[in-house]
Amino acid sequence: MENTDNIYKKLDMLGKIYEFRQDDFEAENRKDRKALSKISNEIDIEEIEERINEVLNKKEQIKEAKDIIEKIQLLAENYEIQIAYYSQKNYKRGFKDAICLYTQCLKDDNTNI
Repeated sequence: MENTDNIYKKLDMLGKIYEFRQDDFEAENRKDRKALSKISNEIDIEEIEERINEVLNKKEQIKEAKDIIEKIQLLAENYEIQIAYYSQKNYKRGFKDAICLYTQCLKDDNTNI
């Protein structure tokens, strides 16, 4: 029974760490979005949709189609930049949190797990 209580205490500690980190994570995400907006290409899906609709109503479709394709490629590049950035950042944060939790568990003399 004592082992079960220890497990629940550790899960409770993990929940508290998560709740604390969640507020911090949200604040940091706002900062990250600002930083990423400075290095991202300035294009959005609405602009692409508008351009496609314009092309469908015109005769000069070849030049417009090339421009649309280029904008789609820039948009995809934006997503790749963001994914790489967040993957690296979240991996580092997760690793740090795991080490902190592991260290806290080792300090608990009552742990028999």
